[in-house]
Amino acid sequence: MAALVAGCAVVAEPPPALPPLPPPAQVPALYQPPVVQDYRLQIGDALAIRSYFDAQLNQEALVRSDGRISAILLGDVVAAGMAPHELAQQMRSRYGKLVGTTDLTVVVVRSANMNVYLNGELRTPSVLPLDGSLTLLQAVARAGGMLASANTQSVLLIRNRDDGSLDVHAVDVNKILRNEATDPYLLARDVVYVPKTQIAQVGQFVEQYINAIVPRAVQLQIGWVQSRVTNRNPVVQVPPP
Repeated sequence: MAALVAGCAVVAEPPPALPPLPPPAQVPALYQPPVVQDYRLQIGDALAIRSYFDAQLNQEALVRSDGRISAILLGDVVAAGMAPHELAQQMRSRYGKLVGTTDLTVVVVRSANMNVYLNGELRTPSVLPLDGSLTLLQAVARAGGMLASANTQSVLLIRNRDDGSLDVHAVDVNKILRNEATDPYLLARDVVYVPKTQIAQVGQFVEQYINAIVPRAVQLQIGWVQSRVTNRNPVVQVPPP
């Protein structure tokens, strides 16, 4: 009877592992941060508006949650989604009707959402400002390093795509330390999660733990509302807002 039961038992197929980082030749953006050619203003950006000839127009402005700024004489001006020089040109045109031809420059003093998020088996889980080039190992070092319980062979790098989906890859930190792999650069809104054990069910992990990694306000802003993922396709599909 035991042999019959054993013969009828269904052996579950082990779930596939997370895909490792592709080599630099396939995805160069992971290993060399791309230069943003045309920065677009976003909610939360702090701006300095300056005029050399009309000092009375000098002002500070914050891009509000509705995508607008409050400007002297002009009132509300749509700013989100525009390049700084486009906003400056629009404001020069509107000011020209009020005070005559004038110069105006829009400077981004502080950019919103230029952060990376680190959580898991780290000494100091952190939100780090991306104020320059920052690799995964450098970010981990700034977070105090990994705990002894960390699984250094399966560190998750979660990246938000422009279309609203997420890419999830496993990074073997040991290979980077042995100079057998390249240390990837982080981009704004990247999430680095250091687990205790191997994570095979990536979909379940993202569904259960993404809320603990990224603040709720940031989730709503970048569209992390609901996700669908399979182990055979480790890209988390997230509908844009």
